[in-house]
Amino acid sequence: MTAEVVTLVRLPIAEAVEMLRQKHDISEAFSEVRLEDEFLAFYFVRSAGVKRGGASPRIEESSPGERTIQSTRRRRARKRRNRMKTRGWPVVTKIQNKKGQTAVIYKPFVDALTREGLSKREQRIAVEEILRANGNKPSKNSVLYFLENTTEYLNRHRIEGSLAGA
Repeated sequence: MTAEVVTLVRLPIAEAVEMLRQKHDISEAFSEVRLEDEFLAFYFVRSAGVKRGGASPRIEESSPGERTIQSTRRRRARKRRNRMKTRGWPVVTKIQNKKGQTAVIYKPFVDALTREGLSKREQRIAVEEILRANGNKPSKNSVLYFLENTTEYLNRHRIEGSLAGA
């Protein structure tokens, strides 16, 4: 078992705000700080009726180590859409899946999942590799969505094919 040393650096937000104000000559009121992707985003807001050098928001200490920042207006969090890139993939068909959703079935998934002798794990890996090859960063749920819809389509297709051949 290897020992691990962790260094923790805590920087009060007020101190970081003051450092940014001095470095970038910012006089606007501090609004909020957010973690966006791999960055800390500090928001400074200038009111329409206030000239440069306006008042900054109040920083209240509710308990040791905790601070709340009072501001006149809070920005809404920007929502990120998690949409898969499917450019260039031929569409086989659209189906209504067992959850009642309209799902598009793409040829790369059909080709990969029709190979004989694939275990569930190998199918999941194949779907994930196809998604990654097109520049996506799929979550487990996204992989399951494409896998389940394609296998559902293939199962229906096999049943219909066996009934038609009988």
